[in-house]
Amino acid sequence: MKSPPDPGILTFLFSDLENSTPLWEQFPAAMRQAAAQHDELLQNAIENHGGQVVKTTGDGFHAVFDRPADGIAAALAAQQAMHAEPWPAATGPLKVRIGLHSGESQARAGDFYGLEVNLAARVLGLGHGGQVLVTRATAELVKKHLPADCTLSDLGKQRLKGISAPEQIFQLCHPDLPSNFPALQSLAAFKHNLPRQFSRFIGREKEIARVESLLKNTPLLTLVGPGGTGKTRLMLQAAEEAIENYPNGVWLVELAELTDPEQIPERVASALNVQEQPDRKMLDTLTEYLRRKDLLLLVDNVEHLVSPAAAFSEHLLARCPGLTIMTTGREALFISGERTLQIPSLALPEKEQTLEEVAGSESVQLFLARARSARPDFRLTEQNADALREVVRRLDGIPLALELAAARLRMLTIEQIHERLDDRFRLLTGGSRTALPRQQTLQALIDWSWNLLDESEKVLLRRLSVFSGGWTIESAQSITGFEPLDEFAVFDMLEQLIHKSLVVVEYPSGGQARYRLLESIRQYAQEKLFDSREGPILRDRHADFFAAFALEAEHHMRRSDMLAWVERIVQDLDNFRTVLAWTLEERPDLALRLSAALLSEWPNWIHVSEAFAWLDSATRATRGSPDQPVSQAKARDFIKALIGMALMQAMLGRVPAALQTHDEAISLAEAHGELRLHAQAVAQKTSTMTQHWLAITPAWIQSVEDELALCREHRFEWEQASIHFVLFGYLVRQGAFEAATPHFEKLQALTHKNRNPRSLAMLYLVQARAAYFRNELDATERLYRQAAEAFEAINDQRLALLCKSDLSHVLRRSGNLEAALPIYRESILEWQEKGSPIAVAHQLECFAFMAISAAAYERAARLLGAARETRAGLNAASTNPVEMAELEQAHATLEESLGETGLDSLMGEGRQMDLDDAVLLALQRDY
Repeated sequence: MKSPPDPGILTFLFSDLENSTPLWEQFPAAMRQAAAQHDELLQNAIENHGGQVVKTTGDGFHAVFDRPADGIAAALAAQQAMHAEPWPAATGPLKVRIGLHSGESQARAGDFYGLEVNLAARVLGLGHGGQVLVTRATAELVKKHLPADCTLSDLGKQRLKGISAPEQIFQLCHPDLPSNFPALQSLAAFKHNLPRQFSRFIGREKEIARVESLLKNTPLLTLVGPGGTGKTRLMLQAAEEAIENYPNGVWLVELAELTDPEQIPERVASALNVQEQPDRKMLDTLTEYLRRKDLLLLVDNVEHLVSPAAAFSEHLLARCPGLTIMTTGREALFISGERTLQIPSLALPEKEQTLEEVAGSESVQLFLARARSARPDFRLTEQNADALREVVRRLDGIPLALELAAARLRMLTIEQIHERLDDRFRLLTGGSRTALPRQQTLQALIDWSWNLLDESEKVLLRRLSVFSGGWTIESAQSITGFEPLDEFAVFDMLEQLIHKSLVVVEYPSGGQARYRLLESIRQYAQEKLFDSREGPILRDRHADFFAAFALEAEHHMRRSDMLAWVERIVQDLDNFRTVLAWTLEERPDLALRLSAALLSEWPNWIHVSEAFAWLDSATRATRGSPDQPVSQAKARDFIKALIGMALMQAMLGRVPAALQTHDEAISLAEAHGELRLHAQAVAQKTSTMTQHWLAITPAWIQSVEDELALCREHRFEWEQASIHFVLFGYLVRQGAFEAATPHFEKLQALTHKNRNPRSLAMLYLVQARAAYFRNELDATERLYRQAAEAFEAINDQRLALLCKSDLSHVLRRSGNLEAALPIYRESILEWQEKGSPIAVAHQLECFAFMAISAAAYERAARLLGAARETRAGLNAASTNPVEMAELEQAHATLEESLGETGLDSLMGEGRQMDLDDAVLLALQRDY
């Protein structure tokens, strides 16, 4: 396929074979031959007239033309060829219908999207085999450029499926083409009472296709979902699409404002124009009328009349074989033969997407379409994309909420709307005056659902608002199951809330079902929770549950089942964050216990800086002042928190602060007799000193050996392994391979005994580093790759990235720049993404070293300047002697090539660069 034309005014052609399905069923062999003839004729007509085939659609084509006259000429040529072609006797002449429309569209991944493309496809749907139809837009553009003997016949304004405004349609006429056709297949040609839509339908292709499929195989289809998700609009759109399948029409009955269930038959009869008969119940009259009809009955908004609507539907379906019913509501009718389709919110943009990808999401498309009604000049731009993305995400892609937010653009910017979403119930008002009252504000919409609940359901829904990001059945029963609800009532009421589309249920692979509230419903329910004065009680129960969870999970972090517990922590990360934020204010001792349990040992489920911030805040909140002694009651948690803080500080490049925190943890552990934590703190400090090439005295190594003996005495196996790990690393770096070997053997034995996945990955890492110091480069590369794979398997992306970075350094130092470069290009972006400026600075230095090897001296100087400025800003100069030697050699080479003044000037330019710009400079070319 050639590259698509530039976006602008394009002409779109759609074609389709008439009645091809029965021909395929009756004459498959002949249709294979005939279809091949058809494809060749259409493709030749399109390409011979300057068109591009975008894609084939079943037995049809979708093509695009730069010039509308070329599209008309291609359509004419195609029809002429179809009429002249000798077709197989079994199939007889094939007939193709063609529709054309011109307008603006955007190309994306070789395809075209938007209203104009949809309109062209809808025009095709009006026609019959042998007919060519064009819109007014195309007719105006080609009226002076029609092929010889061609004219356009005005067929009047037609109402197209899914298109809000009527469209004037013309038929292409030529002596070679037939001119007499049945009436166009517009909505006016079918029996129905469907209301005209004044805004275009957006997205939902999967749901429309699913509804069409289900309607063919079920007598009763119920579309369920929370209020505002667009169930009614989807139902109407699907009904328009399927209207030709119902000879007696499609009929809409609206029950939203009906309060008397006895009036349901009268409402349906009124929609169908069925007259009341003397001395006969309307239900009987209606049943007799529908018994011989083949029609689709749309019953909208049944949630407040579920039981009578279910009985009414069951009665009719049992007696009327040609009747199909489609309903909408918050819950299913639960009668025999019913199929349900849960209608989700519109698809949301992801947080890390290009502008084009954001624009392609359903929720953003709807927001933009409605925004232009409020402010015609509003566009998605690089400047407002983040705010718009967050608005649609925080509104959960609920169509009504998006429409109400878009209406606020008359007086606010999208950034201001984003800032005010915490007060969304006051912000999102002012819907259409002609809409149902409950659809005019977000508050009224959820009020409607709330008022349909019984008292027990209300109690549970408001209590569930204490959760952030979801929950399991066990956590719901534990936290919300108290008077007037017990754990069995919670189970039953939760099921009811799911049925009523107020709780969303998700089924992760290989785990427990999880439940969540849409954010707007959660905010509403939380207001009800604090109005009921249960808020503090629920927050305490929520905090106690997740603190106990964290303490239990802490023990499993050192066991073979670590991964399962990490997954559970990740699933509840928002709950942990909520508990930490609240307990820091109200229960700081519990915040300390929770953060120490959850974050003290390499928490790879959150960013390092966030982990440090929680630990730091918890120690500050419980310590009071730096001089205040730590009580025995909180000493254990406090020491664990300090050990975690020191680890995070070292990972962030704050080595002096890390050493100071290590020392405080060691002193407190000694003062409070915490032997296990003392050994852990000593091992951590030794690791920090070794990793950063700090001087280690023989006396310190002896103290570490003493800790190892103490751990053996008390059978602290995890701490033993940690000390063997750091001693092995230290001795290997000293070149004392023989002395290091016993430590490795002990480490290996303890690791394989424990089977902890992270420890097994660390074993690969320590072996890789040992192989490097032995100058065994092949083994080093193999072991680093194994270590990276092992860390990726446990989703520890940071250590996996560290292994890849170390591997790239090994490859570069061995002269294999070709293998090192792609790893550097990937890893510098990942370090930047993870917010590790020290690692980014070192990567810049490595790019500089490669630039020097390619004699790109000016680039190298700028990169070194940017790296030096980054290190200076963090007070984190390199202490690694290998890195320091490389930097000194690079500086000498550049000074010799550029001169001292030139080098200083170029490095000065680098120091002035933004770190992002420096990364872009590093990535600009290969070396």
